[in-house]
Amino acid sequence: MTTATGSFLPEIKEHFIGWDVVADRTQFAVDTDPAVEVLATAAGAGGVIRITMDAGQTNIGGMLIGQTQWDITNGLYYEARVRLTAIGAAQERTGIWFTDLQEDTLSEYPFTQTSTALTAVANPEDAVGIFWEGDGPGSWVLAGQNSDSITADSIASPKKLVVPVADAWQVLALSVAPGGNYVTAHVDGVLIGEYKNNSTPVTADVPLIPVFGVTEGATGINFDVDYVWIRTGLAA
Repeated sequence: MTTATGSFLPEIKEHFIGWDVVADRTQFAVDTDPAVEVLATAAGAGGVIRITMDAGQTNIGGMLIGQTQWDITNGLYYEARVRLTAIGAAQERTGIWFTDLQEDTLSEYPFTQTSTALTAVANPEDAVGIFWEGDGPGSWVLAGQNSDSITADSIASPKKLVVPVADAWQVLALSVAPGGNYVTAHVDGVLIGEYKNNSTPVTADVPLIPVFGVTEGATGINFDVDYVWIRTGLAA
């Protein structure tokens, strides 16, 4: 007798293999400015999604995956293998995150950074993820907000600083423990940020949607995503 090993909790693993036109994937809401395209890869290689960030622009773009059907109750895990083709220095923003903002276009990026401070924008109200910004400290950052108030902030409380390197792949991994009171962020297995708070979860217990996206800035950059793995509960 075969024993079922599946789960009723949502999980997505996407390597973008066999994709031709991004807009044909109805489970992914795509904001195409900046341009989002399938990057041609060598025979036998997995697919890659590329977001083209044009120099001197201020557009926001990326992909929203599924619906707002995720929450912190049972925990969350988001892993992605990403690459920046250049390193900018002004207003360029990239990241992977969960947000309460469900829409067909990314009108708001959750956070802005300086080298010493993290600021939450007014909308969304709840978000958590791993981010890099040209105006920031130069490293990947764990950031979270609960009802527009900053919670996780690895600029203020860093673990180890890990910077993106032009044209180098890196694996980002975000783990939110059930209930949202403990969060870790890793880059290539290195702990870059941690959030612990027994009274205030990293986000409110509201429906969230996973996103990867960018904001354009002074430098032309391509943000490449090789795969995403998103699940309710922590990594197996």
